[in-house]
Amino acid sequence: MTQEIRTGRIIKGVGGFYTVLSEDGSTTVCKARGLFRKQNVTPVVGDYAEFSLGAERAGEERSGYLMRILPRKNELIRPAVSNIDRLFIVIAASRPIPDLLLVDKLLILAEKHGIEPILIINKCDEAEPGAIEALSGQYAPAGYDIHCVSAESGMGLPALKEKLSGAVICLAGQSAVGKSSLLNALLPGVSLAVGGLSEKTERGRHTTRHTELIPLEGGGAVLDTPGFSLLDALDVEPEEIRLLYPELRGAEENCRFSKCLHITEPGCFVKKELIINDKTDPAPKKGICRERYERYVRLVNEAEEQRRHRYD
Repeated sequence: MTQEIRTGRIIKGVGGFYTVLSEDGSTTVCKARGLFRKQNVTPVVGDYAEFSLGAERAGEERSGYLMRILPRKNELIRPAVSNIDRLFIVIAASRPIPDLLLVDKLLILAEKHGIEPILIINKCDEAEPGAIEALSGQYAPAGYDIHCVSAESGMGLPALKEKLSGAVICLAGQSAVGKSSLLNALLPGVSLAVGGLSEKTERGRHTTRHTELIPLEGGGAVLDTPGFSLLDALDVEPEEIRLLYPELRGAEENCRFSKCLHITEPGCFVKKELIINDKTDPAPKKGICRERYERYVRLVNEAEEQRRHRYD
């Protein structure tokens, strides 16, 4: 008897079982072939895969076997997801205090893997005067797409909802910045779990337990994943980081040294011309804000330290 082979997308993986969504809207729970282990291939949510369809049995969910993982456009390790189009990076205009080092790491991650980053400042209805301008001003010179919204009041959500159309979206950011609340506001009926903010620690309670792809009308999808509240280290070389900052890309052409890291080198164009010190301009159009530059230096130094440990 000839096996029926279909193509679909993995939308959930739990305990070695993978739920695959076919083009006709049906889902099949599959196990991975043992051959994957020999090939050192691990299926992840977001993968397109070929699978064999088992026989239907009364009262049972249709099952099958993953046969082959199709080529990935991109792949993230933590969380383990693939084929992402856009990364929604969410910070709060009020509490918790924004972890901008995490934001910078996520932006680097997106640039490195060819994912379009979109910066979302949530809880704008709770912001102190000048807080929104201070946050957006750090990233405006890079040309990032910035949305100021409130999941509670609905402010800014129509424009943000347009970014969901036809794309696979992954949300990232600290706990308690309102990622699940934002998705619930953008997608009524999804009803994701929403965690509160601990008054003592100002850290959110984790509400998402596994990675799942939520299909949307119009062909898009949202990845609900717990793995982007912390990002300890980046798998990136020090020399690569400057190329992943839009404000710094190409600046070395004006520096004395062609591979200038813009930190200690003499004759550096960035240190002389591009660092923005004037905080009175809420949205500078060119250069790199001093606070963001200082975090850039920290990330380059961390990458150099990781490389030393790697080869010690």
